[in-house]
Amino acid sequence: MNTNKPRMIAACLSIGAASLAFAQASVNLSGATLTQDTVTRIVEVSYTLTGNTPVYVTLGIETNGVAIPVPVSVWGDVSTLGRPAVIAPGETAKKIYWQAKKDWPSNLTTQARAVVTAWFTNDPPASIAPYVVVDLSGGPTATNYPVRYSITAPALLDDTCKTTELWLRRIPAGSYTMGSPTNELGREVDQFETQHTVTLTKDFYIGVFETTQQQWYQVMGANPSFYTNVTYWATRPVEQVSWCKIRENANGSTLRANALTWPASDSVGEGSFMYALRQRTGLKFDLPTEAQWEYACRAGTTGAWNNGTTIVSTNTYSDANMTLLGRYRGNVLGDGQSTDRNCVTNLSTTLVGSFLPNAWGLYDMHGNVLEYCLDRISSTSRTSDLGALPVTDPRGVADVTSYRVFRGGGCASVASSCRSSYRLGISYNNQTHPRFGFRIAIQP
Repeated sequence: MNTNKPRMIAACLSIGAASLAFAQASVNLSGATLTQDTVTRIVEVSYTLTGNTPVYVTLGIETNGVAIPVPVSVWGDVSTLGRPAVIAPGETAKKIYWQAKKDWPSNLTTQARAVVTAWFTNDPPASIAPYVVVDLSGGPTATNYPVRYSITAPALLDDTCKTTELWLRRIPAGSYTMGSPTNELGREVDQFETQHTVTLTKDFYIGVFETTQQQWYQVMGANPSFYTNVTYWATRPVEQVSWCKIRENANGSTLRANALTWPASDSVGEGSFMYALRQRTGLKFDLPTEAQWEYACRAGTTGAWNNGTTIVSTNTYSDANMTLLGRYRGNVLGDGQSTDRNCVTNLSTTLVGSFLPNAWGLYDMHGNVLEYCLDRISSTSRTSDLGALPVTDPRGVADVTSYRVFRGGGCASVASSCRSSYRLGISYNNQTHPRFGFRIAIQP
């Protein structure tokens, strides 16, 4: 991570003055002024950026010394998550505009502080970067994994992003329709895919790829996977990992007390994969919830597949659209259940990132390995899992006898079992299988 500190200036709405602090000779922020229209409440922040280094520039707002959520309704000479513009230095004053009335409608106080910060382009802030990157190169004995943020997506020609780094994509908060319409081909009635509105109130991060065997090894110092061909193992998805091993404990076979585990608690058990990541990064790593998974998978789409298409034939064993998106029974030789540990990638799981991504740049959301989620599916009354009523930030059922949820289908699944809305329940927390894997998330 770049060690240069970001450059910052501040202006107070009450007096329109600024205090300046800048130490780097190559870039300088100065001359900040601030005004606010008394009718529209549009805030104008003016500043000068000189030097020879283009930078990202962000705007923050504080009141009583406490930062409010990152302003969304901003434009001008500023970098944002949706528009991470690079601002070039120049003698002409730069201007940032903020529609305070839209972002902060219930707060009319003029006693607020605007903070303008310049960031070097090789070390952008989390507020504008779509990706977070964790450096695992220190291996299982490391006490700390460096974390950085990236404006650009991972370079697929370099396997680093799939082996000694973890790349996660920021997914914006929002609402969507979870489940499938009753006329969707291949719909699983007994899995209860009832359509309903889900609102996720906070941004979260989810893995660009399924977690690979090399990434698991870098954290845990061992590889439990079945498909370990020496040429391909590193970037194949890790499998034969249990829900317990992922987030409960080192032995991977026992569940902690219900009060300590999901959905009653967000905590993870010592010795688990998620525990190691939390300890070495300070970030809240976990599995995604079922609602987060489907939201991330769909990326704004409503059909069976996350490229905006749907199943095109009543023959749901294979499907031309699914064939473009992931490894499944329709494009694997045999049935995808090879018993040869040394088999090549066209006989079972394949290398992550081998198929087309969705609109958020996520790979293999359809097929390859079945992906664990945090939630449970009720073993006795699945109709209560996904009712028709709207829900906000759902955590799944609390029934301790219920099944764990898998999403996405796998290399041995038929096309209909890889749809965006498909749900599969497994009754054991400690069960492992060559087609069970997962995708990491960072919870808000």
